[in-house]
Amino acid sequence: MSRKSVHRRTVLQAMAGTGILLTLSPGFLLTGCDGGVKATESGALGLDSEEYDVELNLRATSDSVPILPGAPSEVWRYRVELLKGPESTLSENPDSYLGPTIRLRRGQTVKIHIHNELPEDTTVHWHGLHVPSDVDGQPRLPIRPGETMTVGFEVLDRAGLFWYHSHAHGEQGGRVGFQSYAGLAGLLIVEDDEELGLKLPIGENELLLVLQDRTFTGTNELVYLDGGMGAMMDRMRGFLGDQILVNGAPPATRKVATRPYRVRVLNGSNARIYKLAWSDGRPVTIIGADGGLFENPEDKPYATLAPAQRLDIWVDLSDSRLGSTLELISGSYEAGMMGGMGMMGNSGLPAGSQFNLMALKVTESVDTAETLPVQLALERKRIPITDATRIRQFELSHVMMQGFAINGRRFDRTNVADDERVRLGDTEIWEFRNRTPMPHPMHVHGLQFNVIGRDANGNRRGWSGLTQGLVDSGWHDTVLVMPGETVQFAMKFERFDGLYIYHCHNMEHEDTGMMRYFQVQG
Repeated sequence: MSRKSVHRRTVLQAMAGTGILLTLSPGFLLTGCDGGVKATESGALGLDSEEYDVELNLRATSDSVPILPGAPSEVWRYRVELLKGPESTLSENPDSYLGPTIRLRRGQTVKIHIHNELPEDTTVHWHGLHVPSDVDGQPRLPIRPGETMTVGFEVLDRAGLFWYHSHAHGEQGGRVGFQSYAGLAGLLIVEDDEELGLKLPIGENELLLVLQDRTFTGTNELVYLDGGMGAMMDRMRGFLGDQILVNGAPPATRKVATRPYRVRVLNGSNARIYKLAWSDGRPVTIIGADGGLFENPEDKPYATLAPAQRLDIWVDLSDSRLGSTLELISGSYEAGMMGGMGMMGNSGLPAGSQFNLMALKVTESVDTAETLPVQLALERKRIPITDATRIRQFELSHVMMQGFAINGRRFDRTNVADDERVRLGDTEIWEFRNRTPMPHPMHVHGLQFNVIGRDANGNRRGWSGLTQGLVDSGWHDTVLVMPGETVQFAMKFERFDGLYIYHCHNMEHEDTGMMRYFQVQG
């Protein structure tokens, strides 16, 4: 059964009957809020001071936005208002459903009033930021329709590219996939003196890319899942759209000059893995990942980017001819039986397809002395480990007709097993063993880690063509574990105790159970 769009009456009936909204439809997203609901204060978290450097109003609301030529599409989106702080804190994304880009400085204190103007519970997760558990935007602390939650935290992370998105979990199952797909996402950039001192490209010379895939029907109606066998297969594999969007619009050509550029990329898709490469075959020069800049640049033939991961790429067009064009593409790869054409419910753009993401057309000649520094980030050293460092093992498995599990367990609200309790101040190695036929981008909330080992035993179950592009250097909050693979990474549980989440960031996988709480005990 193919995906389908439904009318508002059908959607409302689906919500009343199951609590699960499967598609976006014209009229519903706007009228579902009855013209906007009056917010009431529902809580204040992480607030131990009256004075903050930055104060924001953030609204999760419905809107109608042009995405494709023709009729606008109904979306859910974030709108953000700067109440206090530098004017550079917010950068709007005109004609896009993406939330404004938020720029913060390390050491700033931030207060954010989150208003839920949607017809269902939501949260806002500050993906990758090291923040107290109660302000992490977890599903255990939902913001009800019409309510406002105020959160406050200090920016403790070094410079890097982060993002904010919904992490809601409804009474009948996960809502992360739907709400993020509907448009609830935006970039968050942290800056610090160390990175600014490197004088990397800024302003128009810093290209920010959010990669997503969507499916449209009719008069540009966004389509997510239907209720049939195709939807079940989509949940197993993860939802793949048949239209690639970059910053909320179809891929476009950008006019550039003969100079270096910094390209900062987020994979904001629900499930799609991108294989980033340059059309002329030049190496992809990677200068950073989830947790900021590397110590030294790295050249790869291509770069593998899984859902929720970010990459910082340097490209030098100084020697390019005027009128020439360089394309950023996602190259082809083998995606196994469950990832490729062998499953019902696949989109018209299966996993492993090749397509263009952006074209850079050289239209201006400039003289510049900018060069890529040989040494980048020196301040943050890798986590020290020894033979005595505890190794905690997690097996990723498939649960027939239900989804996926971690150590045989599926999401169970805030219940924590004995082997999911860690001690504040400890350093541990977490080992994920993937026993399923699907890749799993595993994300840990509240901290960042160093990847220290990867062993495939020669069997990735039909997935090939991505291995050379895996980026394991530096600091991460999400790591891709391929089928048949075992991946180890080191973490130190610093500063904050409380409940945090670890899960697969294939959003359909986490929504169907591949998510658990762990507890940091002080």
